Amino acid sequence: MLALLALVPGAIHAQNGEQPQRVIRQLSFEGNRSINDYTLRRSIATTQSAAIARWGLTRWMGLGHKSYVDQTEFRRDVLRIQALYRLSGFPDVTVDTLVRRSNGDVFITFEIDEGEPVLVTALRVTGVEDIVEVEDVYQAMPLRVGDPFSRLRFQASVDTIRTRLADRGHPYAEVFRNFDERRDTRTALITFEVVPGPRVTVDSVEVSGTETISENVVRNTVRIRAGQTYSWSEQYRSQLDLYRTGMFNYANVSLADTALTELSDSAVTIRVHVAEGPLRRFQFGAGYGTVDCFRGLTSWTAHNFTGGGRRLDLFAGFSKIGAGDPLDLNQSACPALSDEPPERLALNYNLTAGITQPFLFSRNASATLSLFAQRHSEIQAFVREAVGGELSWAYRLAWRTTITPSYGLAWGKTEADPVTYCTHLNVCTEEDIEVFRQPQFRGVLTLAYLRERRIPLVDPARGSRFSAEVRFSGPVVGSDTLTQCLKGVVEYASHHQLGRRDVVGWRVKWGAIVAPQRGLQGQELRFVPVEERFYAGGPNTVRGFSFNELGPIVRVADFSPEDSSLSLRTSATGGNDILLANVEWRHKLSRSFTAAVFVDAGQVIARDSLYLTLSSLRITPGVGVRLASPLGPIRLDIGFNPYGVEAAPVYVVTPSGDALVRWEALFPDIPPPVPEQDFLSRFRINISIGQAF
Repeated sequence: MLALLALVPGAIHAQNGEQPQRVIRQLSFEGNRSINDYTLRRSIATTQSAAIARWGLTRWMGLGHKSYVDQTEFRRDVLRIQALYRLSGFPDVTVDTLVRRSNGDVFITFEIDEGEPVLVTALRVTGVEDIVEVEDVYQAMPLRVGDPFSRLRFQASVDTIRTRLADRGHPYAEVFRNFDERRDTRTALITFEVVPGPRVTVDSVEVSGTETISENVVRNTVRIRAGQTYSWSEQYRSQLDLYRTGMFNYANVSLADTALTELSDSAVTIRVHVAEGPLRRFQFGAGYGTVDCFRGLTSWTAHNFTGGGRRLDLFAGFSKIGAGDPLDLNQSACPALSDEPPERLALNYNLTAGITQPFLFSRNASATLSLFAQRHSEIQAFVREAVGGELSWAYRLAWRTTITPSYGLAWGKTEADPVTYCTHLNVCTEEDIEVFRQPQFRGVLTLAYLRERRIPLVDPARGSRFSAEVRFSGPVVGSDTLTQCLKGVVEYASHHQLGRRDVVGWRVKWGAIVAPQRGLQGQELRFVPVEERFYAGGPNTVRGFSFNELGPIVRVADFSPEDSSLSLRTSATGGNDILLANVEWRHKLSRSFTAAVFVDAGQVIARDSLYLTLSSLRITPGVGVRLASPLGPIRLDIGFNPYGVEAAPVYVVTPSGDALVRWEALFPDIPPPVPEQDFLSRFRINISIGQAF
């Protein structure tokens, strides 16, 4: 304990005003094998300064929140750690401290000798045999045979048993706990004797607190009905469902009585109390993205619209603000769009009005009807303008699992780079390409499945997400000839928390498209609509490639007759198949900053020319940093592309400007040009909001 005395002179001088208190630059633990650093830090009052205040340059600049030594609390922290260990089954623990001072800074280490623990050698649960599987109870309990005898886990085990019984209709179960701890042999014998009480059913559901919202809306939202066997899980999920409606600031679902008046009584009352929140909500947001430039959105929501729990949503979103008309910043703020043609730089917009009807045919289902007008462009690929509507019906199969059939019909047109049609269809003149630019109807029948188990959603730390979607466009659902195809996509992502600061996540995605064979321009071809094709490369797929530059691409050489110069631009033509795989490790540096290391792999192919194989995958590593924000993590990723310039056919615009010709046809003796590439150009910088997957 001599280290404690080393801090006294500094503390006395600080009180006399002779020098400031010492800043805690580092706080560490040694010898703690059974309790991690995070738990120990949370159990004591002494804290180290923020990460920025501990790093070299920012520390020298005086930035970041600083923590100072409190002599009294520092002494108490030794006792706090000892108490935590003794509660955790280590009665002989000793804690010492090591303090190093340097230029007004303090570096503190708690040296812990855990000693031999008292181990649980026998654990028995009685009284539950006729209600639940005893082995399942043992597996669910946080305290098991062979563990140190933790009083904290001992109490948590009681709560686990009660919850299991409450899920089977026994909310008033009594659990009598007993233990025999023997310090000499370092053993503990534990017994839980359970008196389950009667199995109860729900007699009635009482609702209170509603003002403008009908009680029927609340009753339809909760999962519990009169006559059902009581279930704690259904009670808990009903409370979550009430919050998810967005109509209530407070919701509580509980038993009306905390105990039965008579053991023979087997009927209970469920009490639901709510407090309504604001039923009209307005939101506004703005941001910046590498390929979206400046963007903004606004939305207005009316809950309980015309009664019945219906919801009206009005949404307006805009992107590529500053890239082109109506506010052109000469691409100074959007360098990633510098090579885009003017027609793909105009303002993108999405105007949507939708109304949602809950409890349609089932309390687990809701239907949404929406109308939209949009202009959407994909960098180096296409621009689409359309108006239409969609009707969807979402049915919740299980906890956070939904299946959603939907039908949409749109009237719109898609304009792609002429080289796209020349490559896929051998249609290379402006006159012939104009056929593909005419407005057409596109009807889409979709079936989507989603199982979302990630926590939290905006910045997942654990859990998984599985989604599958099939989209069909054909004449029977209102699609014109050039908009027909069948598309399927399957995606699985999983996140695993390693300690308190580290998260490892991975994602696999596969998709395929087929199209009917049609007679087009005197040819028998399978044409996949440009807007339905797969594209990859960029912040959410393979970050070592520029946006949409992974997969089938072509290059177009433009000659300038004025100075006889040659310019080369790249166009993504999309593919029929896609395969993506991502692995990312994230380490939290502080409350606001997170560092990341990732490896992305993927490929997109046009099935008529080759097949997707593992050997064709492009693998790119990278690093990044995330800044926490209310909208989700602001993400800066730098991907590295170890490959050379991707091979691609080169087309030349004819002097008349109305047709394309392969380079080899015009210049058979001159090799086609390729973009210049140096070492720095292999790095790709991506800025976006939200995690990549």
